[in-house]
Amino acid sequence: MIITVLIRAIEILFGLFSLALFLRVLLPWFKVAPGNPVLRFLTTFTEPLVRPVRGWLGGGRAWVTGAGYLDFAPVVAFMLLWLVETLLVRLLLLIAFPPLWLFPPAADPARWINGVLGLIFQLYSFALLLRVVLDWIRIPRLQKLTTFLWRITEPVLGPIRRILPRWGGLDFSPVVAILLLSLLQMLLQGLVQALF
Repeated sequence: MIITVLIRAIEILFGLFSLALFLRVLLPWFKVAPGNPVLRFLTTFTEPLVRPVRGWLGGGRAWVTGAGYLDFAPVVAFMLLWLVETLLVRLLLLIAFPPLWLFPPAADPARWINGVLGLIFQLYSFALLLRVVLDWIRIPRLQKLTTFLWRITEPVLGPIRRILPRWGGLDFSPVVAILLLSLLQMLLQGLVQALF
């Protein structure tokens, strides 16, 4: 019970920060003036999180595209925040519900299969996001990690990229892939639950 409340509090807190980071990126994209009170509040609210990321990226990496102003530091901060939230929630869930490998699969097959499916989908979503971050910070594909990520994610991203046009020079295929993977995960887990 306490862990469930703690997980919910983490999701709300991280959700608010994520929304603030998202709006901080989106409002300048739509040419909202930097002096706008909402944008100033969002910048002040999220700056303690964005400043270290901007330093890690090597300064103020902001690009002007044909569609508007885009600052990548809040985008990377958003992805790192999502990663930290996921790890915290996973850790709390491990405490609340012992790992599946401690129990024989025959004890509760639906829970065991759904747990394995959830882990596979989450690891693949993490690989997609890691690939995006490594592409943004321009890690060469000659590195072993980037080559591995490219090989496992391109079969999913390639077909989506061919269908989905670029918008403002941005590639939204990873976002669409994660949404489609989440939908597929829900469908498969529902099917497993219905079968067992």
